[in-house]
Amino acid sequence: MFNSRQPTGAGRASVRDVRLWRSRYGARTMGPVGGFTRALLRVVRGVGGTRPGVVVIGRVVSPVQRWLYRATRGRVSLTGQAPVLLITTTGRRTGKERTVPLLYLRDGERFVVCNVNPGFERPNPWTLNLRAHPHVHVQVGRDTFDVLAHEASVDELDRYWPDLTRIWPAYQAFHDKGGARSVFVLERTERRS
Repeated sequence: MFNSRQPTGAGRASVRDVRLWRSRYGARTMGPVGGFTRALLRVVRGVGGTRPGVVVIGRVVSPVQRWLYRATRGRVSLTGQAPVLLITTTGRRTGKERTVPLLYLRDGERFVVCNVNPGFERPNPWTLNLRAHPHVHVQVGRDTFDVLAHEASVDELDRYWPDLTRIWPAYQAFHDKGGARSVFVLERTERRS
């Protein structure tokens, strides 16, 4: 756990929580610094737990984040200091590769990613693709790895859930409203580049 006190604000993690998280999990993702980034992150977190926010994140923020992450090799992120990776899955029906940016936890050589379906939209395609084809590619900063994904066990879910909700409080808000949790653990199989 980060600290014994509740996150600051309306369910948001404090800057201190994020720094403690980074020191614990070794996140290398850097973001633009300054008031603008913090303000943008507050707005994204604030609307991220709403229906319109989910649509905006999926259709606007994620594509921009994907482009920015690739262009800067993970050095600049719309999430500020929150850790982001790119995961490339294979479409379960189309067979086409799809890349999406995701927040993650790092546990040694393992990466933990999460999605909570808020209940008002269809299941997120990356979760369905990951279940169908668990061998995927991940980019963390400059490094790209092949990984094998598995759904988190009950013990793993209990272990990782508190930290996941500190990074993105909307996970807990959606889960409290009956949303289904999809937590995956990604383990490296070999280094690509």
